Amino acid sequence: MRTRTLMVAVPALLVLGLATACSGSETPVAGAPTSAAPTSAAPTSAAATSAAPAATKPAATKPAAPTKVAYCRSADLKTTVALQPDGTGTTQKAMVVLTNGGQASCTLDGWVAISLVNAADEVVAVPTKKVNEPGPAEAFTVKPGTSAFAGIKWTTCDKGDASCGVGNTLRYNLEASTDGTVAALEGFPNAESSGITMKSLQIGTLQPSNQGVVAW
Repeated sequence: MRTRTLMVAVPALLVLGLATACSGSETPVAGAPTSAAPTSAAPTSAAATSAAPAATKPAATKPAAPTKVAYCRSADLKTTVALQPDGTGTTQKAMVVLTNGGQASCTLDGWVAISLVNAADEVVAVPTKKVNEPGPAEAFTVKPGTSAFAGIKWTTCDKGDASCGVGNTLRYNLEASTDGTVAALEGFPNAESSGITMKSLQIGTLQPSNQGVVAW
């Protein structure tokens, strides 16, 4: 009877050991590394690429603005009016030469005013017209020591005619329509004779060259 009891007990212990071993295999071992979930690399997208800051381009350097040349004043220019023989008798022409005697360049654009002045130093009223001869007015620069040119044409008259303007000199002006600075005259009658007569006057445009300024 004692032998049978032992034979039954041994198989029971074997069964118990197997059960313990099976249950232990399911329990994680402390300290064993835990596998982290694999991290997938974020795909590169066009949006991500475009979000990246672009390389900064250096600012373009603007060219310096050209220095503006001031307009010429009457005081800046020495002016000579030279009579041009015409041969028609009643029509006279003259070339106006304006020379920059200063130290700086200046700009001319348009016409110079020419006035007939009498012996009493009074401006004589003469019907005057500005004309686009020898061409339209255009701005140009007069450097120190150089000259600008214009032509003038007038109809002579009899001193006894009430509508005839009589004078002995001419004045020029770049700031106003009459009066101004006395011009040097070449080829005109002596001032004492008051021999300049004008029934009407035309003034051509200022030009950088004397080419054609009295050929109209």
